[in-house]
Amino acid sequence: MENRNGQALTVLPVPMEAMRSLIETRKDLVVKIGNNYEISRPLALELWKLFVQEILKHGGSIKESTKVEYASTEMVIVSLSCTIRVGESEVSFTEIGEAYAKEKGKEDTLARTAYTRAMKRLLERIAGEDFINRVILSLFPNAKEVPATDRQKELIKRLVKEGRITKEMVEETLGQGFNLNQALKENKLTYAQAKNLLDKALGR
Repeated sequence: MENRNGQALTVLPVPMEAMRSLIETRKDLVVKIGNNYEISRPLALELWKLFVQEILKHGGSIKESTKVEYASTEMVIVSLSCTIRVGESEVSFTEIGEAYAKEKGKEDTLARTAYTRAMKRLLERIAGEDFINRVILSLFPNAKEVPATDRQKELIKRLVKEGRITKEMVEETLGQGFNLNQALKENKLTYAQAKNLLDKALGR
């Protein structure tokens, strides 16, 4: 394990099958917010508990920290960070979650919803794949994947213009023949796809 996010993904002990099984078993804890299905706070905490137990089983440790980056009556942004140590190696991750008052279907406060989203993204970052959304889509075939945010799309366009996102990088990250310009133009780029591409381009 190296002290860089990308190098750590292949060796962290992540209980993927147990996590998938938990989501499928506790389908009742997947909630619909607007047009999308998302894991609830209780399910996110259970998934995190599974991961922490696996790290502890391997003699490691995890330190977590949460920070409210922005808060108003209309929107809350929360960052969730964790530092994982196994043996002599250590790696850190940080993810952002946001929640908006205009969204329909939320039972928790904006801060709790933002925290849950940050934890979901953190789990997927650690696991190295968009596994939570994939399981949800298998449980709810009619569910829509969360679209890329305006901020993500603006950053991607800027990096393409600067030459930091190339066609080769897009195909390596999103699949052979993937048309980024068309996906951006038709608003078909998902949050997960945009995140994976930005992580690759920015070396996160």
